[in-house]
Amino acid sequence: KANAIIFGSLILATILGVFGQGLAYFLNEIFAKIHPVYYLTVLTIISLFLYLSSFFWAYLQYKKLKIGKEKLELYTLGISCIGLLTSWWSLFVLAMWWG
Repeated sequence: KANAIIFGSLILATILGVFGQGLAYFLNEIFAKIHPVYYLTVLTIISLFLYLSSFFWAYLQYKKLKIGKEKLELYTLGISCIGLLTSWWSLFVLAMWWG
């Protein structure tokens, strides 16, 4: 169950970070007609929060002795690599949208 939460938040954060631009246009069509950059800003913040929370959940599971040190290192490495690349991309796209 703990692994599902970690992987679920990691996958959701990656989807929001990579496809945030398209999701912002979609949300603009479905919900209030505000500028899509505001939707993209919220999606980027949620994506960053989910990466941080997946790292926190992995550390919490290590402290509760549900996962070992080797697995924590693997989780940390995976979350860091995927999270940094995706976050840099989504922040770059957000900066370009804000001009």
